[in-house]
Amino acid sequence: MIWVLLVAAVLGGFLLARTPQWVALTVLGVSVILAAGSLYFGGLDRAIGPLLAYALAMGLLVPAGRLVARSTRVALSRRERVQPGVRPPPERRRRPTTRGPAAVEVTGVGEALEIPGYEVLEKIGSGGMASVYRARREDGQVVALKVPMEQYVADAKFIRRFHREAEVAQRLNHMNIVRTYEHGSLGTQHFMAMEYVDGRSLEGFIEGGDLTIDLSVKIMRRVADALKHIHQAGIIHRDIKPANVMIVRNGVSESDGGHQVRDDAIKLMDFGIAGGKVLSRLTMTGARVGTPVYMSPEQARGLKIDHRSDIYSLGLVFYEMLTGQTAFKGGYEAIVHQQIFQTPPPPRQLNLNVPKALDALVMRMIAKEPNERPSLDDVVEVFDTADLRAVSDEELGSRIVLTVNARQGVVRILDPEGNLHVSLGDLGVGEHSFSTAPVAVAVDREGFVYTATFEYRVDQEQHRMLRKLGPAGETLLTFGGYGMKPGEFLYPTAIACAPDGTVLVLDAERHVVQRFTGDGVHVDAFGGRGSGQGTFNDPRGLQVGPDGKVYVLDYGNRQVQRLAADGTYETRWAFRLGADQAGMRLIDGFHVSASGTLFLSDATGGKIRSVHSDGKLGPVFLFEKLQGEASDTLLDLGTDDEGFLYAARRGGHLIRRFDPRGTLVDTIETYAPVVHMLVDARSK
Repeated sequence: MIWVLLVAAVLGGFLLARTPQWVALTVLGVSVILAAGSLYFGGLDRAIGPLLAYALAMGLLVPAGRLVARSTRVALSRRERVQPGVRPPPERRRRPTTRGPAAVEVTGVGEALEIPGYEVLEKIGSGGMASVYRARREDGQVVALKVPMEQYVADAKFIRRFHREAEVAQRLNHMNIVRTYEHGSLGTQHFMAMEYVDGRSLEGFIEGGDLTIDLSVKIMRRVADALKHIHQAGIIHRDIKPANVMIVRNGVSESDGGHQVRDDAIKLMDFGIAGGKVLSRLTMTGARVGTPVYMSPEQARGLKIDHRSDIYSLGLVFYEMLTGQTAFKGGYEAIVHQQIFQTPPPPRQLNLNVPKALDALVMRMIAKEPNERPSLDDVVEVFDTADLRAVSDEELGSRIVLTVNARQGVVRILDPEGNLHVSLGDLGVGEHSFSTAPVAVAVDREGFVYTATFEYRVDQEQHRMLRKLGPAGETLLTFGGYGMKPGEFLYPTAIACAPDGTVLVLDAERHVVQRFTGDGVHVDAFGGRGSGQGTFNDPRGLQVGPDGKVYVLDYGNRQVQRLAADGTYETRWAFRLGADQAGMRLIDGFHVSASGTLFLSDATGGKIRSVHSDGKLGPVFLFEKLQGEASDTLLDLGTDDEGFLYAARRGGHLIRRFDPRGTLVDTIETYAPVVHMLVDARSK
């Protein structure tokens, strides 16, 4: 019995070794009572067990007491804990070392920083590998001290790289680059002394909305000069971003002529030292260095980079300055994917005040292929010589008019090169907003824009699906309600403006064309369901020629019909499959130019055929389907005043541009799915 109790006592000791003190005291009390009772009633043999428990409890009290004493020295009370931003009480502050006057402890860091010849004033920034302090030299000049973090001091390779960076930076002498004065070490303490910039980062200007187009150009002009100096020294910056561009205090002033920027007011640096900005990482072999929002595609891939990578990053910074938002958004991996595979919309898509010259420059700078990016000399030349004023509508010749699936600017007017000129209407519920993207658009000779939007609202009997827009996108007129009555529609799928000022609208459900005055008054209707010769099967396209003739894409009958102005049938165009095949080729798009030339998209053959007004065949345009591009939607066609042909697949993002001989000369990115496209050919 005694041995059983001894074993139980040992096991209990293991279990209770880490028990709180109050448990040990409880066991002690119970064992004393049991031992006394057993000794009194049963003698020494019966008291052995309680006595062992008593001894065990006494043994536990000693380590438990020590543990409590140690815990009170390590875990401070809530009152004693130092809160962020609160200075600790005097009795808890560490005294700095007394090895020299520069030994200073930075509050909250818990370590003394001693750099001979410098009085450290405060910590102003930190990052993954180094910290930055504001300090005063013996001659009184305030500098920034860059000091490696403690965990990297033992890394000899890192320390060599740290000092090599300082040596390279010391060679740079430019008024728009933060100077590096000296570097050195004292035992395990390494440092780099640099110019301290008292001012505000470019990031702060962007976030505060304080940039104009003019100010952005003047800032970027000086940053480009600084980057040119760096590249001429054989250095790649690798981390161009708004936080690494500083504008010194009072370096920018405003006058009647716009903003004035002092020549030395802009400072390019490799880390942010104002307001606790994060430092960039030093170059590390095999690592993707740089902020992902601004890194180049080759940098994101981990490939070898050169000075062209900095130009790409500079372009993304300029993009953000002009638009107020970054070109790419999301988490780290999402942004890396976008950098490699996606092209952001041009700045003018987000800010119409951006001049076309700057819009084109930014898109060249952020080209995915490094060889397609401009040199810094080219960038500076654009800043110095380009026409940065806005182009008025009267100065435009031909215009590409689009409706797109986008939340902003559902009706867009581009110049012949694809640069956005005007953006009309957003998706929303406002007076001049669209509830959905218009399915068709037309422009009259006075420049007014007409749109057809299919939407039936049960609770609004007076809802109209046709609009007439003014130059600023304001709604001047609505007409064309839902229904079967004259002037009403079931599905208005196409709209066209005639030379006499009337507006024609195709109702795809009823297979009829209705005519209105420019003020929305119903005039007449013609057409109907049938197999041709003035009747239609699944009509999808409508256009009015320069002579007032009406053309209808009779999709179901695989033909394009031409009708007189009053709707009387005249002729048709169709293509047979072949001599040994029955049936007709599918026509999925057409256009009538200002000269009367008819362009027909032969979807079966992958060609765009042209027929002159005298009936003679013209050039054939090869339309090759791109990978992933749809082939079962309509192809919108149009020609400008110089005879160039434009083709856009509905639902796609591209507009192909062919010269009059049929050669593909350009591909224009629309950055939003095309719903409908036309070309408004006008003489300048």
